[in-house]
Amino acid sequence: MKMDSQKEKSCGAVIYKRDSEQFLFLILRMHQGHYSLCKGHVEEAEDEVMTAYREIKEETNLDVVIDTGFRHLISYRPYKSRPKVVKDVVFFLATPYQEQLRKQDSEIASLRWLDYEQALDTLTHPSDRDVLKKAFVYIQNNLISNPKEDDALHLAIPSQRFLPSYYQAEKEAHEYSKDEAEYILGETLQKIENSRLGIDLPQGWVKSTVLWLVLGDEFIGGIAIRHELTPSLLRFGGHIGYHVRNIKRGKGYGTKMLALALNYARDMLGLTRVLITCNKENIASSKVIEANGGILENEVLNVVDGEMRLTKRYWIDIK
Repeated sequence: MKMDSQKEKSCGAVIYKRDSEQFLFLILRMHQGHYSLCKGHVEEAEDEVMTAYREIKEETNLDVVIDTGFRHLISYRPYKSRPKVVKDVVFFLATPYQEQLRKQDSEIASLRWLDYEQALDTLTHPSDRDVLKKAFVYIQNNLISNPKEDDALHLAIPSQRFLPSYYQAEKEAHEYSKDEAEYILGETLQKIENSRLGIDLPQGWVKSTVLWLVLGDEFIGGIAIRHELTPSLLRFGGHIGYHVRNIKRGKGYGTKMLALALNYARDMLGLTRVLITCNKENIASSKVIEANGGILENEVLNVVDGEMRLTKRYWIDIK
């Protein structure tokens, strides 16, 4: 009789760096006694890359550049007491652009940089050793020679980790006092979660997933992906709205953020065609949309903040 499987999913990375003429790999010794690569469970609304970035930071404190050109999946049954459970683990490659190594005390006994042969001998599970072998072959031909901070830009689910930087960005934009900012923004994360789940939405609003473009712990910009369109959103607003922190504008972050959000909209929300609108006078926003494949359908008049404005309506196919 065939046994129905129950799926779990984790994501992580083979973390490496170059030391003189050799590669070193980060091996984690877990409190249970086994030696492992960095990985962890996918949390709600995360895609694979988001999980890998979060787990690396939580378990090692490293800020890294992830190479998604390497993606290797292993599957196994991790629990003897629950034989129906099959765990899928996706591994990428990651290399630090700044190293402040610190282990997550609750789960990890020690962190060690080892050369390839040492790492291969140390890893406990054959599946991890197989991932390391494939990663070693890959990096010899696809080495990230000089990882830079900007290469580590990625989208993240808004969380407590980024709130100090987000609060600072909001104060820059709105000139809040410290007390005002804490009051106004105090429920930020809950409101974002409610928006994604469709809880307590204002009349006429739709579910919306909010993501933040981040670099390390720094908030760079925010983007909201609406799950569907109303007649009003068809005229103004569309599926996606975004903003870049004032002091970060003019550096190409908007284009990068939208590109990443389009992938998320396709892979996580199942959208294949999205509408994005902007004021005709907003040349910078038009360039961001067009750089990501936006095709102008038309221009329509809308009342925005009590004023008549011409709105440009772009469609982007993301199949």
